[in-house]
Amino acid sequence: MECNNKLKINEYVSISQLKRKLKGYLIDQGYGEFKPSIFSQGLIVGLVMVLEELVSDCLKNTTKDKSGLYTINSLILKNLLYETDKYSFSLKYFRKYNSVIKYHDSVFFNIKKVMDGLESKHGSKLMIDSESKNIICYIILGLQYDIVNLAIKMVKYANRKTLNNHILELICLYLLPDDLSSKIKLKLDSYNISTDDNDNDNDNDDDDEEEKTDDINIVDDDDDDDLIDNVTDDIVIKLEEVKQEVVKLEEVKQEVVKLEEVKLEEVKNNKIEKEVIDENTKETSKSKSKSKLSKNKV
Repeated sequence: MECNNKLKINEYVSISQLKRKLKGYLIDQGYGEFKPSIFSQGLIVGLVMVLEELVSDCLKNTTKDKSGLYTINSLILKNLLYETDKYSFSLKYFRKYNSVIKYHDSVFFNIKKVMDGLESKHGSKLMIDSESKNIICYIILGLQYDIVNLAIKMVKYANRKTLNNHILELICLYLLPDDLSSKIKLKLDSYNISTDDNDNDNDNDDDDEEEKTDDINIVDDDDDDDLIDNVTDDIVIKLEEVKQEVVKLEEVKQEVVKLEEVKLEEVKNNKIEKEVIDENTKETSKSKSKSKLSKNKV
C-alpha cells in the first residue's frame, strides 16, 4: 500500500496545466513576472478542503427523502451559509451569482470530479443537486480569486516576485475561520505535495532557480520570510482597519434602519391619532346635528 504522505493534486488537474492557468491570470492582471512556485498546488489543496468541509457540514442537515437518498439541495446549502458564521466569507459572493451561468470551467481544477468523488466517498445514497453544485462552484471560484489577488498584493508590497505556501497560509488565516484555516495549515505542513505529473517535464524556463528553491523548501530564505511577515502584518492591520470601517458602516446602517422604523412608527401613530380625532369630530358633529334637530322639533 502506498504511504499517504502526498497530496495527489494531479487527480484534479495536471500540474503544468495548473501553472499555466495561474500564470495566465497573473499575466492578465499585469504581473507576468510573478512566479506561482508551489503556491498553485497549495491553493488547490486549500480550495478542495473548503469544498469537502462545506459538503460534510451540509450532510449534517440532510434527511432521507422518499426515494431513500440524502439530497443536498440549494435550500439546505443556503441555510448553512446564512445561519452559521463559519461560511460568512462566502456571503459576499452571492451578490453577483447567476444561476444561468455554469461556473465550473473557471475554477483552476476539475471541481466536478471532486464533487463526484465526494458523492462516492459518502455512499451511493448521497446526491448533490445541480443548483447546489453550481453555487458551490461559484463560492470556490470567488475564494480562489480572493486568495490569488491578496497574494499578489502581498508579494508586490514585499517587493518580491515569488508566491509560496507561507503567503497562502497567512491569507487563509485572514480570510477563513480559525478551524478551516488551521486544518489547511496542518495539511500543508504535514504533507508533501506531489508533483508526479507526466505533463510536468516541459515547464518553461520561467520556472528558474528561484522557483526551484521555493519548491524544495519555501522557508530557506529567512530574510524573505521576515520581510513577508512584516509586510503581512502591515497588510493585515490595514485589512483589519477596513474591516472595522465596514463594521462601523453596518452599525450606522442599523441605526438608520432603527430611526426609519421609529419614524414609520411615529407616522403610523400620528395617522391613527388623526383618524381617532377625525372619528371623534364626526361623532361630535353628528351629536350636534341630532341636538339641533331635537330643538327644532320642540
